[in-house]
Amino acid sequence: MSETSYEIAIKELEARTEDIRPSDVVLFSEPLRSALNYAIRLGRFSLTEFAEKLEFTREEAKKVADLLVKLNLFEITQFSIPDEFHYQCRISGGTRPINREPSGIWKKIE
Repeated sequence: MSETSYEIAIKELEARTEDIRPSDVVLFSEPLRSALNYAIRLGRFSLTEFAEKLEFTREEAKKVADLLVKLNLFEITQFSIPDEFHYQCRISGGTRPINREPSGIWKKIE
């Protein structure tokens, strides 16, 4: 009998002995890989959003998220309430613009 994507994701996460790094995300199977990419890009998200991306039940998504907290990829935010957990990804996919004054280097070269 074939394993479900939930069972595969749990096995992959339980087999980890070290924290998850950005380069490790590509090693996971789908839909875990896509959900982690989504979480990294978003930064903060709810358990409901994570469950939708994984296409798992809330209980299954909570188990996956708990393992990711143990592996130091996620942390539970202070905004969590008993009915809805909110997570923050320790790896940020967001970028911020660099505000630098133009150096005028091209004028000096010309």
